[in-house]
Amino acid sequence: MKKITDSQLQKLENFIGYGRKDAKTIFFGLEEAGGGIENLHIRLGIKNYELLDCRDFHLKHLGLNGDYNLHSYDPSNKVKFQPVWRYMSYLKLRIDGKMPNELFKNKSQALREYQNNYLGTLNKEGDTLLTEIYPIPCRNMNSWIDDKNTPKEERIIPQYKSKKEYQETVLPKRQKLFSDLFNSEDFQADTIICYGKSKWDEFKKFFNEFDIDWKELNLDKPTQKGYLNENIQIYLIPFLGNGQVSYKYLDRLVEKITL
Repeated sequence: MKKITDSQLQKLENFIGYGRKDAKTIFFGLEEAGGGIENLHIRLGIKNYELLDCRDFHLKHLGLNGDYNLHSYDPSNKVKFQPVWRYMSYLKLRIDGKMPNELFKNKSQALREYQNNYLGTLNKEGDTLLTEIYPIPCRNMNSWIDDKNTPKEERIIPQYKSKKEYQETVLPKRQKLFSDLFNSEDFQADTIICYGKSKWDEFKKFFNEFDIDWKELNLDKPTQKGYLNENIQIYLIPFLGNGQVSYKYLDRLVEKITL
């Protein structure tokens, strides 16, 4: 398999996410799942890679079809829920004033349509940005593109000898990338949601240069809140899936966000 060059690696590391720079709501994860060598080469083949449309990436670029039913170019299709995207859609629609009974009627069609048509979209109707601290997708948090015992001359990403070295090296680059975004004229966010309780230390490390004063909130799940640049709410919450959150908890969180 063809090795990743320095310029290609820079392209991968400068990926911002799915959606728009001027999104009002940003969802921050630690690392995108579902990576692999073939996935990376597909990404490298995309001309304008800094920002992607979530639906287009999965349907057009990855060419997912057949059993793939999380997106559809039919805007009213009853797509299947991806658990994390479902909770993101619920949170965003509740922040925007939609009531739970509206979102759950007709087998939660409003949530399905938001996941399919608006979550992480580049379209002007889009109002979310889905991003990660670490930009290169991997199978899981413990895996890396190359096996740790692979000789350097055989590595797909020879610039790094391990995932640990990659994370330590790319972190300041990502901090600079997002600092530039946060201070740009494009940036319009009023809420940033960082999800994954076991990785809160990673998020705090990432935002360390912004001197955020984190405060514990009185909710039924561990939750902390701070402010970025004095007026942008930023939250640390549990992972959006795997039974870590409930709609009741998200409703309470929305009350805090929309005060």
